Amino acid sequence: SRDGARKVTPAQIRRFRAWNSLDWALYSHFNRSFWRKAEKFGIARLRDEVSKLRERREFLAGKCLRGGGPIPAQAIPDGNLRPFQPPGGGKILGFALREGLGKEERELCERMAMPELRYKD
Repeated sequence: SRDGARKVTPAQIRRFRAWNSLDWALYSHFNRSFWRKAEKFGIARLRDEVSKLRERREFLAGKCLRGGGPIPAQAIPDGNLRPFQPPGGGKILGFALREGLGKEERELCERMAMPELRYKD
């Protein structure tokens, strides 16, 4: 095990599940439901769809994003794209758009890069 990492015992796992029984029930239900639907859809077909989605995401990240991926919020010049930073929490990364995007490209890229709270509003 890694330095400082402790092994979780079976008794601790049972206790964690008891403490989080509702979360565990929801997770278990949706995990079973997902795999039933995945089997019905076809696992090979699902893998193919996931692969296409990843390719499209990589293409759009290269087209839309400065640096091609997430960056610290303070480095994002557009305040509308800066994610909320909860007090005392970890730092939430966000996305800055590339310069020189056309109007339609910029609108598409903004919708995909917008933080969830602003998108919801």
